[in-house]
Amino acid sequence: MHPLKYKPKKNTGLLKHRVTFLKPPGEIVGGWPTTEWTEYVTVWAGIETQKGRRVFEAAAVQMQDLKKISIRYRADLNDSMRIRHKGQDYDIFSMSNDDENNEWYTILAREVL
Repeated sequence: MHPLKYKPKKNTGLLKHRVTFLKPPGEIVGGWPTTEWTEYVTVWAGIETQKGRRVFEAAAVQMQDLKKISIRYRADLNDSMRIRHKGQDYDIFSMSNDDENNEWYTILAREVL
């Protein structure tokens, strides 16, 4: 068997959604710290929705929209940011560099209530 195995590339045709990454309040913009989430960059993304996720907080059951978002790797993004898609904001709770190859990010994000 050959030592180099074939590894198919991710299908970039599935990146059909536009998502915007937001910087948190306190970031310096124009020499002054911001007081609100500010738009940073808009990228193409693939989105998978997982509805019906039950979250238990403060002894209450709330329904939150959970999304799995795939984007091309960018070194300037981090998990302290938020994502905006179709006017709804999402908190990033997991952001992984797929196979540590600096090619793709898989992001798990939860709707901001």
